[in-house]
Amino acid sequence: MPATTGLSVHSVYDPLIYSMPGTFTITFVAVYLLLGDDEERKARGVEKLRRGRAAESFDASETSPESVVSACNSYSLFGEGPFVVVKNLDAWNAAQKAVIVAYLDDPAPEADLALLGKKLGARERLMAAANRTGEVHTFEQPTGKALVRWLVGHAKGVGLDLPEEVAQGLISRCSGDKQRLANETEKLALYVADRPATGEDVDVLCSPDMQSNIFTFVDSLAAGDQGGALRLLEDLISTGEPPLRVTYMIRRQFRLVARARALFARGASQGEAARELKVPPFVASKLEEQARTLSDEDLERALALVLDLERGLKGGSDLGDELQVELAVLKLSG
Repeated sequence: MPATTGLSVHSVYDPLIYSMPGTFTITFVAVYLLLGDDEERKARGVEKLRRGRAAESFDASETSPESVVSACNSYSLFGEGPFVVVKNLDAWNAAQKAVIVAYLDDPAPEADLALLGKKLGARERLMAAANRTGEVHTFEQPTGKALVRWLVGHAKGVGLDLPEEVAQGLISRCSGDKQRLANETEKLALYVADRPATGEDVDVLCSPDMQSNIFTFVDSLAAGDQGGALRLLEDLISTGEPPLRVTYMIRRQFRLVARARALFARGASQGEAARELKVPPFVASKLEEQARTLSDEDLERALALVLDLERGLKGGSDLGDELQVELAVLKLSG
């Protein structure tokens, strides 16, 4: 239960706890811990907590917990308590999280602190402190049919008739990223007006993201589709990414597929694979598909070819970068 105080302090729910006739105390929520991989729901949660106030945002990978505590203890010229948001909480180690735990022992009475991360151990001191002085919420992103249902429902909410098969195509283009799916759905709603959305509408408005293109590219390689693989390679390079970075991402994908293949061979579930590989659930689902398509020999050969390509791009070949990549694609899909 959150701690209570006699001070008149705000919280997102503003709950009044009546103690006796004519008197009341207000629940003081010092911290909101938002966990899980559903970034879209976490973003909506932050907006509800913010309630129109200016937010001071920090990234735990780039700032110290002492800076966050200092922001919590500051006050605006209008006497309003600060609203402080910390993203990527997982980047802090135990000692850094301990600074926040110490702050929560005596928090600023009008400050709202929102901590956003993927996961926090049940026995971690910060988890115990958040349960004691605030609220803990976990948002897991839906996958598969559940994600399709969510997207169709979200589209209906913004006035868009989105058939399930079109929703599936949009999910593939956005690699299941709910935040981007929400944005793209709103664009589609404005574009199609009063008719159902089609796959052609998605093609026109919603460009595939890098991850989606990488997945499709690897699918084409596995199928031996040289023409499709070369077209996708052109799409990847046309995004402005240097050929060497594209090569790194392709290598990473093949390594993820190889590791996923080993995990699924041992009987791991998609959820277990996602945690072990540190990827979202929808990525683990796609990796399982590719792991069934590619054999160990396919993966070893692909990784060897990609490593040769990297050496060439780093100065080991006199050929132009794009030509080297194209030749490697022809070998990979041969």
